[in-house]
Amino acid sequence: MSVTYVSPQRTIKDVTRGTNEATQAAVAQALAPVVGAAGPAATPAEIAAYIAVDPATRGPIVQGVQNGVINAIVTGGGNPAAATTASIDVEGDYVVPRVGVKVGVTDDLACLGTYTEPFGAKAEYGTGNAYSAAATEFSIETRDIGLTCSYRFAGMQLGVGQSYFRIIGGVSYQELDGFQARQRFLDFAQLGVTTVGGVTNTSGIGTFSVSGNAVGYRLGAAFEIPDIAFRASLMYGSKYDYDLSGTQNNTGFGAAIPGSALVPITMNTEIPQSLEFKIQSGIAPGTLAFASIKWQEWSRLGIIPVVGGRSPVDGQPTNLSFDPVYRDGWTITGGLGRKFNDSLSGSLALTWDRGTSTTTGTQTDTWTVSGGLAHEFNETVELRFGGAVGVLTSGSSVRAPGGDAANNVRYSFGNDVVYGLSGALKVKF
Repeated sequence: MSVTYVSPQRTIKDVTRGTNEATQAAVAQALAPVVGAAGPAATPAEIAAYIAVDPATRGPIVQGVQNGVINAIVTGGGNPAAATTASIDVEGDYVVPRVGVKVGVTDDLACLGTYTEPFGAKAEYGTGNAYSAAATEFSIETRDIGLTCSYRFAGMQLGVGQSYFRIIGGVSYQELDGFQARQRFLDFAQLGVTTVGGVTNTSGIGTFSVSGNAVGYRLGAAFEIPDIAFRASLMYGSKYDYDLSGTQNNTGFGAAIPGSALVPITMNTEIPQSLEFKIQSGIAPGTLAFASIKWQEWSRLGIIPVVGGRSPVDGQPTNLSFDPVYRDGWTITGGLGRKFNDSLSGSLALTWDRGTSTTTGTQTDTWTVSGGLAHEFNETVELRFGGAVGVLTSGSSVRAPGGDAANNVRYSFGNDVVYGLSGALKVKF
């Protein structure tokens, strides 16, 4: 059993919200009824011209909004009153538990049952800032129940000891929950406008929740020489195909159109396939060297549409999507392990994780130094502690081409720090 706590310290800077097509449509719809003879079919230019005549008499939607603010929104210039935020500290600490039970069926056959939470993300951006209309909070959680078995058979007797081959196979059942919250009409709330297109709660929070389950498998092989602590393994993990379903909750937006407050939505996505190679060997009495390299096909996650979403403004279908636009991930680790005495051992490792972000997001390269100590109290009980500190490298982000209009935001970020702590208890029966 083990628990790992991770605390990324991420700050995004110079956050600038670009023109939001959905926001423009909401403004046009809200202003159309006040243009009199122009009617609902008024063009943005006609609306802007009408406002310019005498803004104070055009109803509560334009009162106090001077100097071309509405004109700028409608004609595509963005909202100068709520366009930028200097910096946002992105909160997102998380805990990763793992529980495993290993049973030796025979001398050569062993099986391991596990519960893990292998994939996830968490970020809290706060409210009342330039990012809030894209997300105030975002999270993905997975739960994995797996069974993995391996069978060992003897190989050749080598000069350094008896060798063995091992075949490995397993299956997992996974569950995934996704959640996102948005402060969609933030621009208008900051202008003191309380009604836009029938939506009366312009500073409210709307949410999107989806969940689903999937099954995957893993296959691999290993070569071992126990006398010199040598082991090399290659493991393939299949993808997990998810058909997610859930709810778009527009209640916080003050949705006025019947049927648009709670809307069923669906998404199709995957946890992509992976391949991992690991190797270790004793290099001196009591000293072990180890290394690993892992590839995962995160480029499968580009623009992921949300099907069934409806606008709280007019109740019509709206284009929503989750836009990771990832590239494949690579993780390379190398390190040393040392046994200090019969009961105490330790390790030190360096890891490079290639960031999966392309033009969008903050998942840049990460460099991490980690270390740990293990203490064997007796033949059956072992306690482990570990820690890590790393650098999240700098970069910038822009809207993904073809992505959700609400995600039309750009920002930059410098080098940040990530911390991690772990503890594990191993009991042999």
